[in-house]
Amino acid sequence: MNQTDFNPLDKIPFLIARTHRTIHNSLNRRLAERGLDITSEQAIVIMRCGIKDGMTQQELSDAIFKEKSSAKRLIDNLVKKNLLVRITDQNDKRNKRIYLTHGGKVLRQKMSLIAIEILEIVCANIEEQEMIICKKVLTQIFDNLNKAN
Repeated sequence: MNQTDFNPLDKIPFLIARTHRTIHNSLNRRLAERGLDITSEQAIVIMRCGIKDGMTQQELSDAIFKEKSSAKRLIDNLVKKNLLVRITDQNDKRNKRIYLTHGGKVLRQKMSLIAIEILEIVCANIEEQEMIICKKVLTQIFDNLNKAN
């Protein structure tokens, strides 16, 4: 393939990025429509904390694939909204563990319903076998990039 024929807009990385952005936009729109004062990125933090509450900031950063400084800003904003709380780790005073507050847990339940709605839209008209293949391919792309880095 020569450079003049190369069109990045029909390549997998662009398609992944476009899909990712569209999902985030859909989530932001639905959160706003439901009167929830939270961004899709903040929602991801809340949802992740609901899976494993009490992670360190570094663990949470790794889990949401954000640089530590970006994760810290997200956490700071959620702490200000009283959705998360930082508690000093009893075993290692240098670490703070991140926990959902009662308000964070309530919000997570509301967001779960929105996430299910979006997943239903995302998966509409796609056969289960196609989804299995898609997951396998995306996981392999992810693994390839991690090995290269």
